[in-house]
Amino acid sequence: MRFGNKTIVFVLAGFAIISSCAPAPKVTKQPAQLTVDTSAVAIDHIRAWVDRYSRNARSLNATGDITVDEGDESNSASFRIKSKRIGATGNRIDSLSIEVSGPFGITVARLLASPERYQFHDVLHGQTLAGPTTSESLEALTHLHGVTLGTMSDVLYGLPPSIPPSAAVLLYSGSENDHMLIIRDFTSYTTTYWKFEGTIPSDSTAGSFFLRSVERWNGIADHVDHSVPPDIAIRFSDPVNIETIRVPKRIEVNAGENKLELEYDRIELNSPALVVRIKMPE
Repeated sequence: MRFGNKTIVFVLAGFAIISSCAPAPKVTKQPAQLTVDTSAVAIDHIRAWVDRYSRNARSLNATGDITVDEGDESNSASFRIKSKRIGATGNRIDSLSIEVSGPFGITVARLLASPERYQFHDVLHGQTLAGPTTSESLEALTHLHGVTLGTMSDVLYGLPPSIPPSAAVLLYSGSENDHMLIIRDFTSYTTTYWKFEGTIPSDSTAGSFFLRSVERWNGIADHVDHSVPPDIAIRFSDPVNIETIRVPKRIEVNAGENKLELEYDRIELNSPALVVRIKMPE
């Protein structure tokens, strides 16, 4: 296994699922097997499901394995994540600790972040970056446009990014267990697909409903040509039921020639004893 500085940055950046600007995608016809669901009620139920999921995803303590492919090079490591996402009063905390370890448990990279400050330590090269947690500093660290600490936290729980209030939303359904939400954000100039499996829940019971993938193209399009790959795609699989939500055990991120695969081997959700200590240097 060989980790370079670029690889370590991509390992941590991959959690963000936010891509940089690119030309608008080509436009083509929507696949015929999906039909438009004009029911505003169904979209409201999906929004409500996301809101409930988000409120119940308060903290995460997890370990597992991670693989990063960059072109012809592939690297594997283990990781440990500690995340405090929601506080006791329901407010967002977004304190995050990600530690990447190589053979024999040797730490090669560590990211500590709070809404106020972050610290990224590249152990292999003896380099430390620290400063205020702003969109500019996180973009400089990850080389990804628009990345936020909130999105880096959300993806670890299998949550989609939030829907901007000004976005246009359209629901397509192939069957009662196959759904796709198309979100066109005219502020960030992006088109995003959320793909779900399972019956859309009509109450607080999640049942089998599960977010299978999020795909994002830079540009506004009526329908995306599926011969053009998304600028970034994240896929969730192997969900396990923990408390009232389904947490994916596998997360795969694809961005151009780069691919990241994350697999949890231990998941502890909403532990009252979990503490994420973010101690920054003076």
